[in-house]
Amino acid sequence: MKKKFILLLLTACLGLGTAGVHAAEAADPVRNGSQSLEEAFSELAIIPFDYQGKAFIQGRKTDVGGDYEVVQRNGRVLVPIRLMGYLAEHTTHADQGYWDVVWNAKTPNDVLLQNLPLKRTVKFKVNSTTMLINGKSVKLDVPPQKIGGRVMLPLRDAATALGKQIDWLDGLILIGDAALDLKHPQTLATKDSIRTQLTDRRKRIDYENVSTPLTQFGTDVYYLKTVYRNNGASLDEQLFRQTEGNKATRIQVPGKPVFHSGKRIGDVFYYVSTVNNQAYLYAYDLGKQQPQQIAALGDWRPEDGWLTDVRKLDNDLFVNLHVGDLTMGRDTLYQVKNGTLQEILSAKDLVGLASDQGALYYTDFRFMSGFADNLNRLDLNTGEESLLGEPGYAYGVVRSVEDNGGIGFKSDPTLPLKDGALFAIGFNDSDSKDPNALYRIDITGRTHNKLATDVSRFWLIGEGIYYLDDRSGRLMHTGLDGGESAVAVSSRKIAQIRMYGNVFYYTTANGKGMDLYRFDPAAGQEKKLASLAAGASSETTFEINKSGAYYVSYGYEPGIYHIAADGKQRRLTKDDVDQTLLTDTGMLYTLVYKTGVYSVK
Repeated sequence: MKKKFILLLLTACLGLGTAGVHAAEAADPVRNGSQSLEEAFSELAIIPFDYQGKAFIQGRKTDVGGDYEVVQRNGRVLVPIRLMGYLAEHTTHADQGYWDVVWNAKTPNDVLLQNLPLKRTVKFKVNSTTMLINGKSVKLDVPPQKIGGRVMLPLRDAATALGKQIDWLDGLILIGDAALDLKHPQTLATKDSIRTQLTDRRKRIDYENVSTPLTQFGTDVYYLKTVYRNNGASLDEQLFRQTEGNKATRIQVPGKPVFHSGKRIGDVFYYVSTVNNQAYLYAYDLGKQQPQQIAALGDWRPEDGWLTDVRKLDNDLFVNLHVGDLTMGRDTLYQVKNGTLQEILSAKDLVGLASDQGALYYTDFRFMSGFADNLNRLDLNTGEESLLGEPGYAYGVVRSVEDNGGIGFKSDPTLPLKDGALFAIGFNDSDSKDPNALYRIDITGRTHNKLATDVSRFWLIGEGIYYLDDRSGRLMHTGLDGGESAVAVSSRKIAQIRMYGNVFYYTTANGKGMDLYRFDPAAGQEKKLASLAAGASSETTFEINKSGAYYVSYGYEPGIYHIAADGKQRRLTKDDVDQTLLTDTGMLYTLVYKTGVYSVK
């Protein structure tokens, strides 16, 4: 058995303890570090002595599945190796390098942990009081043991071998890179809330009872539920409508519908459904509460792929249908005419799309066959296609160098058309060191002008361009024709950014959490609105509508929060939130431990 997983989570699973353990484990001298528990929260793994299958992993509450047993021997904690693999599956963080856990059935008493980037190996042997760290013998307080057919590793010694520190605080086990200030006022003010969350005995609702919010129209909330049949081999999606104060009712629609990939445009929700073995595009009128058949989808079936997008361009309706999987599949764009589909173009992954005077402009994210020469113009009247942009350049693609030295790519759908030119992020595909840059691209030939370098995102506002600098994380400003770039607001590094009504909202780190700012380009004014709830990290996302900002806290003060334009902050719900969907007036959400769909404003 061989699994890759991350250093912090590996030590987290090693740190699972049970009540009564702290009497022996906490006998070590108390270390007094420089950080409080609140400041270090997003970097720690935290487990309670009264373990209920829950842990905080890098600031996020996690339900640990499985029937793993954590045991004690001579006052020390032992945990099974397979539990480590389980925790690894529920994280994407890789900033501390990957560890391999190697267990071979031919040598069932041996466990090898290795981290190639760190050039570090740790070997354990069942019933041996010695472990080998890079070949050097190190004494163990308690040997690994085989209990109930599982290899169990000792918490403290394994964590030490992986370079981690452990603190014990009033019923909590804290695992991280450095010792904490256990007497800091913020630490003492935080510990009770953390312990309360981790000793919650509730179980996640069963997947068969999960509801998924789709949209809201007035006081009507629409959501879907999935019914699994034939032992999970097939499923049906059912649509429900719930009006405020009333019981939810199921909405009967023709055929076998697929709602989860649907798209709302105005007062209409578009989705696909199969009727008598023929797939159709349907439109459910939210005002009239009636479905309408729009077009037959030819030979395409929902089991062939999925509905990627539905959109209107110049008052014409277009449908993007995907065939195949993510790696080998393709997108095909159709125009709806007289109840049928007319094929317009095909692409590996249709990302950016713009239209003007009978022409479509699009970028193709060809991650399997090469990125260059992927910007096209299609004349809808003649069907003639032509390439745009400089030869050898890729557009609508952001290239990055990963921590392990590898090269990563992600698509960017931003493709505005203004004053006879397209604007897109791009790079020279043949030059691995060419940075992402913003280009103004001629729509009549194969030329472009570089407007700014090191661009990760951009927005056109009026006669100017605002962009996020890839190196500094600052919001910058330049003209439509380029020229000298200037810092738009400040030297702060932006973590998350959104634009609503030509106004920017963004978060920045404040040392112990995140602050939310608002910047109005028209007025040239920046304003700090509020500090996010305790435990918020750079990965905390937020959404904006006309009433202000909404964000979800997954830390020790969980729930949905709202920040108004004047900076006033309200906690709208105090329970653990699962799914959310922003609406025009508020937010729809579901809970981790309670069934139903709820709404807040």
